[in-house]
Amino acid sequence: MNREQHHPRNVLGSIWAAIFVGLLAGSLVLMIPMGTIIPFVIIGVLLLVALLLVGWPFSGVALLIVAALVTRYRIDIGPVTVRPEHIAAVLVAGIGFLQIGLERRSMRIPAAVWFAAGWWGMNLLSGALFSPDRMMGLQNALRIALSPLTFFLVINLIPNKRSWQRAVTFFLAAGVLEATFGIVARAVYPFGVNLGVQVAWNFTEPVPYGTFEEGNLFGSHAASWAIALLMIILAAERVGDARQRQLIRFSGFMILVVAVLLSMSRAAWIMFLVGATVVLIFEKNSLWSQVNRFLLAAIALPLLIFFILSITPYLPPSLPFVNRLQSFLNLSYDPTFSARLSDWSLALQDWKERPWTGWGPGSFYAIHGLLRARPAWISNLSVRLLQETGVVGWLLFGGFFATLILPGINVARQQQELTTRGLLLALIISYAMLVGLAYQSTDGIWLTASWVHAGLIAAGAHILSSSSSSGPTAIHTK
Repeated sequence: MNREQHHPRNVLGSIWAAIFVGLLAGSLVLMIPMGTIIPFVIIGVLLLVALLLVGWPFSGVALLIVAALVTRYRIDIGPVTVRPEHIAAVLVAGIGFLQIGLERRSMRIPAAVWFAAGWWGMNLLSGALFSPDRMMGLQNALRIALSPLTFFLVINLIPNKRSWQRAVTFFLAAGVLEATFGIVARAVYPFGVNLGVQVAWNFTEPVPYGTFEEGNLFGSHAASWAIALLMIILAAERVGDARQRQLIRFSGFMILVVAVLLSMSRAAWIMFLVGATVVLIFEKNSLWSQVNRFLLAAIALPLLIFFILSITPYLPPSLPFVNRLQSFLNLSYDPTFSARLSDWSLALQDWKERPWTGWGPGSFYAIHGLLRARPAWISNLSVRLLQETGVVGWLLFGGFFATLILPGINVARQQQELTTRGLLLALIISYAMLVGLAYQSTDGIWLTASWVHAGLIAAGAHILSSSSSSGPTAIHTK
């Protein structure tokens, strides 16, 4: 197992970074007489930079993970919305690229990074040339740039297998804490305390969203973490891992399952059911076992769904879960589903006018304004990609997805250690379910949570596929 070492060049880079922070701090003396909040904001940023330098590079990964999960907290500066994930990406990139320049290191740039950059470039091109509101298109394109940047940073901040395992553990632990916060928010809501609960126009049951943007994304990401933990639990059970660790994992898994149920997100429920089935199919490395389980699932899963939907009409509709299940039987009359179909139809009509390039990021609102008294928004990722970036952007994002998932699966198949294989597959399956299923109902690709997840997959695939994780190949202490 590789161990992190403090390379002299890295120490020199940290010294230069510390000097840079010190000079900025000194300049505050000139700003304080201004009597504005700017000095205090800068002090806060400098303190954050100092903490980053102390624990670098893991502190950078941890900051990106935490910031990606608190999207609810934001500041609107004119037409621009600033979220914690934006600040985190800029700070981590600033420190990382400073060290790269000082130490002349090479960087990890797998094919998925190029496709992600190409997809962003298409957003920039379409926003600048074709958006009805070009200023808004450019602003959205610049904001989107921080998502592929976060993906790139996560890949390069993780130096070796041990650090990768630590980062994945932190990612899942943060997810469990997020789910716990959402559950607590729902528990105290009836007492007049709203820590993060929404009541939609079409569904009166209070839905927790914790620190996420809204309830569907809260449920989708909770389902993603639950799928990943299920895979890890099964892999650990096969190698006879300690019962205490398994109990901790199972407790986290149950918290996530409760969060998925409370989210009232039908897409999250479907995602978890399908994802758990995929995990049960592939948790064994034997091809024969996988084929047998696939055939069993192909028969059992439809029967299970049929059974649940068959008994649903006979259950009391006053129960929120039952009411939500019953909506599957009459989707054509469901207001949410009908509204989304209408929005998708409008978006596809827009796309037909510019099939190759689309209209640019955020253009659906620029074209249609308010729909049902709310800003027009495309909830389906695939439709959104077509409307905003056309066929070219859709193919580039598809290339990103393929070059992320397929190499990861190939590396996972080569792993002899069951826990390592299970950890990488856990990330891959949960990410595929998130983007391939949940984001087709409520898209969250503009937020960095899925990009952090993708970065952990790419970093793991690169590290595990290498015969040695040594060498100056990343923004890290080595």
